[in-house]
Amino acid sequence: MSNVDQSSAISQPDQFGAEDARRFGRMVRARRKAQGLRQEDVASATGVGRRYIVDMENGKPTLRIGPALMIARFLGIVPMVEHALSAPQDSDLPGMIPEDPSDRIPEDLPDDLPPLED
Repeated sequence: MSNVDQSSAISQPDQFGAEDARRFGRMVRARRKAQGLRQEDVASATGVGRRYIVDMENGKPTLRIGPALMIARFLGIVPMVEHALSAPQDSDLPGMIPEDPSDRIPEDLPDDLPPLED
């Protein structure tokens, strides 16, 4: 996607993801009601404000994802990412993070250094 495409997608969130946000909100509302919970109950249990829950259930596409995932987990919803084939697989990732050379202790330090003070 070019920079022009990306900036227009960002400035028009309703064009991308809005329908998914609405479906997610409807799913959360249905699960909450099926469990006999009020929005206030979910807000109290998760520490998320009721206004956030109202916005999420109404499909607001610009909400932060962290609280939405926490609410989903509380209600027993396990989100899955569609089209995950483009995501890197474990075999594509390096086995470990390379060591930062600035973290190494130089080998040529004198042995008679004073102890570090707090």
